[in-house]
Amino acid sequence: MIPRFFQSATSQRVAVASVVSVTTMLMHACLQQEEETSPVGTNRPFLRTENNRIRLHTQVSDWFNVKSLLNQVSPAYCDASDPGAESPYEKNTGGVQRAKTDYSKLAERQDDDKTTFYGQCLLRQLYRPRLPYPAWDYDWDHRETSATSQEAMSSGKGFAESKRLGKTRHLILVRHGQYDERYKDDRRRKLTPLGRHQAELTGQRLALIARGGLGMMKREFAGPCHFKCIHSSDMERAKETARIIASHLPHVELKEPDTMLNEALPAPMIPIRPDIRAVREIDANHSRIEAAFQKYVHRSDPEDEAKTDEGSVDQTKEESVEHDDDESGEQHQPPQGPGSTSYSSSYHSEHVDHEHEFEVIVGHGNIIRYFFCRALQLPPEAWLRISTFNCSITYLIIYPNGYVSCRMLGDVGHLGYDSTTFSGSHGYNW
Repeated sequence: MIPRFFQSATSQRVAVASVVSVTTMLMHACLQQEEETSPVGTNRPFLRTENNRIRLHTQVSDWFNVKSLLNQVSPAYCDASDPGAESPYEKNTGGVQRAKTDYSKLAERQDDDKTTFYGQCLLRQLYRPRLPYPAWDYDWDHRETSATSQEAMSSGKGFAESKRLGKTRHLILVRHGQYDERYKDDRRRKLTPLGRHQAELTGQRLALIARGGLGMMKREFAGPCHFKCIHSSDMERAKETARIIASHLPHVELKEPDTMLNEALPAPMIPIRPDIRAVREIDANHSRIEAAFQKYVHRSDPEDEAKTDEGSVDQTKEESVEHDDDESGEQHQPPQGPGSTSYSSSYHSEHVDHEHEFEVIVGHGNIIRYFFCRALQLPPEAWLRISTFNCSITYLIIYPNGYVSCRMLGDVGHLGYDSTTFSGSHGYNW
């Protein structure tokens, strides 16, 4: 039975306004009492701007708009105490909860260049994942299928089958060698003698990786690794490093340089770096760098696999004919000994493991660190917390089911102490 007072529209508006007013005062009281500690794990609304707290104005028309504002800043801090509160997430067909948050609406209400995330970066430049951290987005590269959905891989059988659905991609990200930083003209920013030596050592290490090794289960030679191609940015130091590395992998195609991989600030830096003026550079380059990530970092495509397999069969047939014409009768074997860094291309073609495919990307520290964070679904704003030395190797594996793991991060074991540099700094005591 609805009381007579609430039956008129005017009375309803007065009642709603009263509820909003009381709610607003309660929120202000809570915010006044809150310390500057993190609210993670609580259900209390806790909102911050660059002034540490956000005020909820009384002109908000009703409680649902207040709740909507809370959800837009952070869906994790919605009012869970309200039994009728709408969940900030919605379920999709795979049973995964996806955030409903529309951050653009919040940005539209406020000055884009003043609204910050905890005072540490512009809110509009903050990367917003499709799912809240630390949930894994199974469709992160837009290549999810029914066999690689969370529901399909929830069983041991489904997970085991999902890893055999295609090729495993191995991405080896190499930072360029040390270069001459005295010039602004990129054409003059060539590798130093030490930088060229670093690239030679890196090429030798990749050639050793390409030889292959013992299989974990069968304990027998697994065959050489199938290195598909080498990419590089269009900046001089990366192109020069890529050419030197390619000289140690003569059977691997060196692709045309790609400007999408050129160096720039890819995302905001948290914690803040007041010494780096980043806003304009991020605005100018983030979209390009994110597009480069989507272009190069993804699970294998069935169409690409079919083309690669056809080319590999044709190449094997051609080189098998050449091998049959060899009157020496000698059987090609992979090189032996730790110092050997080359092997027969015919042996490579005949015995290569085509279930795994390697690609090398020679680029820059900022881009590599951004790719690393995005691939592992970590906040990309953390990229500057990682250091990647000259000619260091970051090694990512992308399985057919979309799972990603890191085998190496900024590895410089092949360089030795005397050849280890971070730009102009030698060694580690800087």
